Amino acid sequence: MPEELSAGQAHGKLADRFRKKQIKLGVREWPDAREIHFKASLTDSIAEVFAKGANALGEPLLPLAPQAPLDALRYRKKRAQWSDPITNLDQPLWLALVHGVTRHLGIEYKLIVKINTRWGVAPSPTATPRELLTSFGMNPQEFSLYTQDGVEPLLPDTPLSLQRGDCFEAQQDGKYGSTVTASRARRGSQTIEDDVEATTEAGETARLITVGSQKYVEVRDINVPSPPWGKERASILIAVPATYPSGGLDAFYLGLPFTHSSGSIPNGQWTVIIDGRSWVLISWHYHDSRPWNPLQDHLTTHIRHCRGFFLKRGVRQ
Repeated sequence: MPEELSAGQAHGKLADRFRKKQIKLGVREWPDAREIHFKASLTDSIAEVFAKGANALGEPLLPLAPQAPLDALRYRKKRAQWSDPITNLDQPLWLALVHGVTRHLGIEYKLIVKINTRWGVAPSPTATPRELLTSFGMNPQEFSLYTQDGVEPLLPDTPLSLQRGDCFEAQQDGKYGSTVTASRARRGSQTIEDDVEATTEAGETARLITVGSQKYVEVRDINVPSPPWGKERASILIAVPATYPSGGLDAFYLGLPFTHSSGSIPNGQWTVIIDGRSWVLISWHYHDSRPWNPLQDHLTTHIRHCRGFFLKRGVRQ
Protein backbone atom coordinates (compact mmCIF):
# COMPACT_ATOMS: atom_id res chain seq x y z
CA MET A 1 0.00 0.00 0.00
CA PRO A 2 2.64 2.68 0.85
CA GLU A 3 4.41 2.08 -2.46
CA GLU A 4 1.14 2.41 -4.35
CA LEU A 5 0.36 5.66 -2.56
CA SER A 6 3.77 7.05 -3.38
CA ALA A 7 3.29 6.04 -7.00
CA GLY A 8 -0.02 7.90 -6.93
CA GLN A 9 1.77 11.03 -5.79
CA ALA A 10 4.15 10.77 -8.75
CA HIS A 11 1.23 10.51 -11.18
CA GLY A 12 -0.99 12.97 -9.36
CA LYS A 13 -3.80 10.45 -8.81
CA LEU A 14 -4.55 7.24 -6.96
CA ALA A 15 -4.65 3.94 -8.81
CA ASP A 16 -8.20 2.95 -9.72
CA ARG A 17 -8.13 -0.25 -7.67
CA PHE A 18 -7.62 1.79 -4.49
CA ARG A 19 -10.17 4.51 -5.16
CA LYS A 20 -13.00 2.76 -3.29
CA LYS A 21 -10.82 1.29 -0.58
CA GLN A 22 -11.62 2.25 3.00
CA ILE A 23 -9.09 2.20 5.80
CA LYS A 24 -9.46 2.22 9.57
CA LEU A 25 -8.49 5.41 11.38
CA GLY A 26 -8.42 6.37 15.03
CA VAL A 27 -9.73 9.64 16.45
CA ARG A 28 -9.88 11.10 19.93
CA GLU A 29 -10.79 14.37 21.54
CA TRP A 30 -7.44 16.13 21.61
CA PRO A 31 -5.16 15.71 23.46
CA ASP A 32 -5.62 12.60 25.60
CA ALA A 33 -9.14 11.15 25.46
CA ARG A 34 -9.79 7.53 24.51
CA GLU A 35 -9.33 6.73 20.83
CA ILE A 36 -12.36 5.69 18.76
CA HIS A 37 -12.06 3.87 15.44
CA PHE A 38 -13.88 4.72 12.21
CA LYS A 39 -13.44 4.15 8.50
CA ALA A 40 -12.81 6.56 5.66
CA SER A 41 -12.13 6.21 1.95
CA LEU A 42 -8.67 6.95 0.64
CA THR A 43 -10.25 9.45 -1.75
CA ASP A 44 -12.07 11.33 1.02
CA SER A 45 -10.82 14.86 1.53
CA ILE A 46 -9.29 15.67 4.91
CA ALA A 47 -12.36 17.85 5.51
CA GLU A 48 -14.58 14.78 5.01
CA VAL A 49 -12.33 12.70 7.28
CA PHE A 50 -12.53 15.54 9.85
CA ALA A 51 -16.34 15.42 9.78
CA LYS A 52 -16.47 11.61 9.94
CA GLY A 53 -14.13 11.62 12.91
CA ALA A 54 -16.31 14.16 14.69
CA ASN A 55 -19.38 12.02 14.00
CA ALA A 56 -17.58 9.02 15.45
CA LEU A 57 -16.94 11.01 18.63
CA GLY A 58 -20.58 12.14 18.74
CA GLU A 59 -19.67 15.83 18.76
CA PRO A 60 -20.22 17.64 15.43
CA LEU A 61 -17.86 20.31 14.23
CA LEU A 62 -18.78 23.97 14.49
CA PRO A 63 -19.94 25.76 12.57
CA LEU A 64 -21.87 23.14 10.65
CA ALA A 65 -21.22 22.53 6.96
CA PRO A 66 -21.02 24.13 4.47
CA GLN A 67 -19.10 26.64 6.59
CA ALA A 68 -15.48 25.79 7.37
CA PRO A 69 -15.07 24.45 10.92
CA LEU A 70 -13.29 26.54 13.53
CA ASP A 71 -12.27 23.38 15.38
CA ALA A 72 -8.81 21.97 14.63
CA LEU A 73 -7.64 18.57 13.38
CA ARG A 74 -4.25 17.20 14.41
CA TYR A 75 -2.45 13.88 13.99
CA ARG A 76 -0.34 11.96 16.46
CA LYS A 77 3.31 11.76 15.48
CA LYS A 78 6.00 9.46 16.74
CA ARG A 79 6.90 9.66 20.43
CA ALA A 80 3.29 10.59 21.21
CA GLN A 81 3.74 14.15 20.01
CA TRP A 82 0.89 16.00 18.30
CA SER A 83 1.18 17.90 15.05
CA ASP A 84 0.13 21.47 14.51
CA PRO A 85 -3.44 21.82 13.18
CA ILE A 86 -3.83 20.56 9.63
CA THR A 87 -4.54 23.55 7.40
CA ASN A 88 -5.00 21.91 3.99
CA LEU A 89 -8.42 20.29 4.40
CA ASP A 90 -8.97 19.92 0.66
CA GLN A 91 -6.24 17.34 0.03
CA PRO A 92 -7.34 13.69 -0.27
CA LEU A 93 -6.61 11.31 2.59
CA TRP A 94 -4.24 9.17 0.55
CA LEU A 95 -2.07 12.15 -0.33
CA ALA A 96 -2.04 13.34 3.28
CA LEU A 97 -0.80 9.89 4.31
CA VAL A 98 1.97 10.14 1.75
CA HIS A 99 2.94 13.52 3.22
CA GLY A 100 3.27 12.04 6.71
CA VAL A 101 -0.15 12.34 8.29
CA THR A 102 -0.75 9.25 10.46
CA ARG A 103 -3.92 7.25 11.04
CA HIS A 104 -4.22 8.55 14.60
CA LEU A 105 -6.13 11.83 14.68
CA GLY A 106 -7.13 14.27 17.38
CA ILE A 107 -9.90 16.88 17.22
CA GLU A 108 -9.37 20.06 19.19
CA TYR A 109 -12.88 21.16 20.06
CA LYS A 110 -12.90 24.89 20.72
CA LEU A 111 -15.30 27.07 22.68
CA ILE A 112 -17.21 28.20 19.61
CA VAL A 113 -20.26 30.45 19.99
CA LYS A 114 -22.44 32.41 17.60
CA ILE A 115 -23.43 36.08 17.62
CA ASN A 116 -26.06 36.98 15.04
CA THR A 117 -24.96 35.09 11.89
CA ARG A 118 -21.27 34.85 12.78
CA TRP A 119 -19.42 32.06 14.58
CA GLY A 120 -16.27 32.67 16.58
CA VAL A 121 -14.10 31.34 19.39
CA ALA A 122 -14.90 32.81 22.80
CA PRO A 123 -11.93 34.23 24.74
CA SER A 124 -12.82 32.18 27.86
CA PRO A 125 -15.73 30.21 29.39
CA THR A 126 -16.36 33.09 31.81
CA ALA A 127 -16.02 36.00 29.38
CA THR A 128 -18.31 38.92 30.07
CA PRO A 129 -20.74 40.19 27.39
CA ARG A 130 -18.46 43.18 26.94
CA GLU A 131 -15.43 40.91 26.39
CA LEU A 132 -17.35 38.60 24.07
CA LEU A 133 -18.58 41.46 21.89
CA THR A 134 -15.06 42.88 21.71
CA SER A 135 -13.64 39.50 20.67
CA PHE A 136 -16.12 39.48 17.76
CA GLY A 137 -15.03 42.98 16.69
CA MET A 138 -18.16 44.70 18.01
CA ASN A 139 -17.90 47.90 20.02
CA PRO A 140 -19.73 47.41 23.36
CA GLN A 141 -20.60 51.08 23.38
CA GLU A 142 -22.68 50.46 20.25
CA PHE A 143 -23.87 46.89 20.73
CA SER A 144 -25.66 45.09 23.56
CA LEU A 145 -25.65 41.30 23.93
CA TYR A 146 -28.83 39.25 24.32
CA THR A 147 -29.61 35.58 24.61
CA GLN A 148 -31.60 34.33 21.63
CA ASP A 149 -35.13 35.74 21.92
CA GLY A 150 -34.12 37.51 25.14
CA VAL A 151 -35.91 40.75 25.97
CA GLU A 152 -33.37 42.39 28.28
CA PRO A 153 -29.65 42.70 27.51
CA LEU A 154 -27.17 40.66 29.50
CA LEU A 155 -25.31 42.61 32.17
CA PRO A 156 -22.20 43.87 30.41
CA ASP A 157 -19.61 43.02 33.06
CA THR A 158 -21.12 39.91 34.63
CA PRO A 159 -19.21 36.74 33.69
CA LEU A 160 -21.09 34.29 31.50
CA SER A 161 -21.01 30.52 31.76
CA LEU A 162 -20.33 29.80 28.12
CA GLN A 163 -20.79 26.43 26.51
CA ARG A 164 -19.83 25.31 23.06
CA GLY A 165 -22.61 26.10 20.57
CA ASP A 166 -24.21 28.91 22.58
CA CYS A 167 -25.99 31.45 20.38
CA PHE A 168 -26.45 35.14 21.12
CA GLU A 169 -27.74 38.24 19.42
CA ALA A 170 -26.09 41.63 19.37
CA GLN A 171 -28.27 44.66 18.81
CA GLN A 172 -26.98 48.12 18.05
CA ASP A 173 -28.95 49.93 20.72
CA GLY A 174 -26.10 51.51 22.67
CA LYS A 175 -27.33 50.26 26.06
CA TYR A 176 -23.81 49.45 27.31
CA GLY A 177 -22.47 52.96 26.77
CA SER A 178 -23.74 56.51 27.10
CA THR A 179 -21.98 57.55 23.92
CA VAL A 180 -21.63 55.92 20.55
CA THR A 181 -18.26 55.80 18.87
CA ALA A 182 -17.69 54.96 15.26
CA SER A 183 -15.06 52.24 15.37
CA ARG A 184 -16.03 50.65 12.07
CA ALA A 185 -14.79 51.69 8.69
CA ARG A 186 -16.45 54.95 7.69
CA ARG A 187 -19.76 54.52 5.93
CA GLY A 188 -22.20 56.91 4.32
CA SER A 189 -21.43 56.59 0.63
CA GLN A 190 -22.67 53.04 -0.02
CA THR A 191 -25.77 52.29 -2.11
CA ILE A 192 -28.66 50.12 -1.02
CA GLU A 193 -27.48 47.60 -3.62
CA ASP A 194 -24.14 47.43 -1.81
CA ASP A 195 -25.90 46.81 1.48
CA VAL A 196 -28.20 44.13 0.07
CA GLU A 197 -25.15 42.29 -1.24
CA ALA A 198 -23.33 42.61 2.09
CA THR A 199 -26.41 41.51 4.03
CA THR A 200 -26.85 38.46 1.79
CA GLU A 201 -23.19 37.53 2.23
CA ALA A 202 -23.72 37.75 6.02
CA GLY A 203 -26.40 35.05 5.80
CA GLU A 204 -29.68 36.96 5.52
CA THR A 205 -32.19 36.21 2.77
CA ALA A 206 -32.64 39.65 1.24
CA ARG A 207 -33.62 40.98 -2.17
CA LEU A 208 -34.25 44.40 -3.68
CA ILE A 209 -37.69 45.21 -5.07
CA THR A 210 -38.54 48.28 -7.16
CA VAL A 211 -42.15 49.40 -7.52
CA GLY A 212 -42.36 52.47 -9.71
CA SER A 213 -39.68 54.78 -8.34
CA GLN A 214 -39.79 53.31 -4.83
CA LYS A 215 -37.22 50.75 -3.73
CA TYR A 216 -37.85 48.17 -1.01
CA VAL A 217 -35.75 45.45 0.55
CA GLU A 218 -37.56 42.21 1.34
CA VAL A 219 -35.99 40.10 4.09
CA ARG A 220 -37.29 36.57 4.58
CA ASP A 221 -36.96 33.91 7.26
CA ILE A 222 -36.41 36.19 10.23
CA ASN A 223 -36.57 34.09 13.40
CA VAL A 224 -39.27 35.26 15.82
CA PRO A 225 -40.51 33.74 19.10
CA SER A 226 -43.60 31.55 18.76
CA PRO A 227 -45.65 32.07 20.89
CA PRO A 228 -46.67 34.88 21.04
CA TRP A 229 -46.29 35.05 17.27
CA GLY A 230 -48.20 32.54 15.18
CA LYS A 231 -45.16 31.52 13.12
CA GLU A 232 -41.48 31.03 13.86
CA ARG A 233 -40.33 32.94 10.77
CA ALA A 234 -41.42 36.27 9.37
CA SER A 235 -40.87 38.28 6.21
CA ILE A 236 -40.42 42.03 6.41
CA LEU A 237 -40.28 44.77 3.80
CA ILE A 238 -38.22 47.92 4.30
CA ALA A 239 -38.86 51.09 2.29
CA VAL A 240 -35.64 52.73 1.09
CA PRO A 241 -35.52 56.53 0.81
CA ALA A 242 -34.20 57.98 -2.45
CA THR A 243 -31.53 59.78 -0.41
CA TYR A 244 -30.24 56.60 1.32
CA PRO A 245 -28.03 56.34 3.33
CA SER A 246 -28.18 59.97 4.47
CA GLY A 247 -31.92 59.48 4.44
CA GLY A 248 -32.32 56.75 7.04
CA LEU A 249 -34.35 53.55 7.10
CA ASP A 250 -37.35 53.72 9.41
CA ALA A 251 -40.11 51.28 10.42
CA PHE A 252 -41.00 48.30 8.21
CA TYR A 253 -43.85 46.27 6.74
CA LEU A 254 -44.73 42.79 8.03
CA GLY A 255 -45.72 40.16 5.49
CA LEU A 256 -49.24 38.77 5.83
CA PRO A 257 -50.81 36.47 6.81
CA PHE A 258 -49.30 36.70 10.27
CA THR A 259 -50.87 36.51 13.72
CA HIS A 260 -50.19 37.39 17.34
CA SER A 261 -51.62 35.77 20.46
CA SER A 262 -53.24 39.09 21.46
CA GLY A 263 -55.52 38.85 18.42
CA SER A 264 -54.03 41.84 16.62
CA ILE A 265 -50.59 42.86 15.37
CA PRO A 266 -48.95 45.20 17.90
CA ASN A 267 -48.05 48.61 16.43
CA GLY A 268 -49.85 47.64 13.22
CA GLN A 269 -51.00 50.53 11.04
CA TRP A 270 -52.56 50.09 7.59
CA THR A 271 -52.33 47.28 5.07
CA VAL A 272 -50.96 47.71 1.55
CA ILE A 273 -50.28 45.44 -1.41
CA ILE A 274 -46.69 45.57 -2.69
CA ASP A 275 -45.26 43.25 -5.31
CA GLY A 276 -48.42 41.15 -5.22
CA ARG A 277 -48.41 40.51 -1.45
CA SER A 278 -50.26 42.08 1.47
CA TRP A 279 -48.14 43.86 4.08
CA VAL A 280 -49.04 45.70 7.28
CA LEU A 281 -47.01 48.77 8.21
CA ILE A 282 -45.37 48.45 11.64
CA SER A 283 -44.67 51.63 13.58
CA TRP A 284 -41.21 50.92 15.00
CA HIS A 285 -38.85 53.87 15.12
CA TYR A 286 -35.46 54.86 16.42
CA HIS A 287 -35.40 56.59 19.79
CA ASP A 288 -34.79 60.35 19.81
CA SER A 289 -31.61 59.77 21.81
CA ARG A 290 -30.32 57.29 19.22
CA PRO A 291 -31.41 58.46 15.74
CA TRP A 292 -30.27 56.95 12.46
CA ASN A 293 -26.60 57.70 11.79
CA PRO A 294 -25.50 57.06 8.17
CA LEU A 295 -21.87 56.68 9.28
CA GLN A 296 -22.78 53.77 11.56
CA ASP A 297 -26.16 52.40 10.53
CA HIS A 298 -26.93 50.34 7.45
CA LEU A 299 -29.29 47.66 6.21
CA THR A 300 -27.97 44.88 8.46
CA THR A 301 -28.22 46.97 11.63
CA HIS A 302 -31.73 48.06 10.64
CA ILE A 303 -32.81 44.43 10.22
CA ARG A 304 -31.62 43.77 13.78
CA HIS A 305 -33.50 46.87 14.89
CA CYS A 306 -36.67 45.53 13.23
CA ARG A 307 -36.24 42.14 14.86
CA GLY A 308 -36.25 43.94 18.20
CA PHE A 309 -39.94 44.62 17.56
CA PHE A 310 -40.77 40.91 17.69
CA LEU A 311 -38.79 40.56 20.93
CA LYS A 312 -40.12 43.75 22.56
CA ARG A 313 -36.67 45.19 22.97
CA GLY A 314 -34.62 48.09 21.71
CA VAL A 315 -36.39 51.25 20.61
CA ARG A 316 -40.10 51.76 20.96
CA GLN A 317 -42.97 53.12 18.93
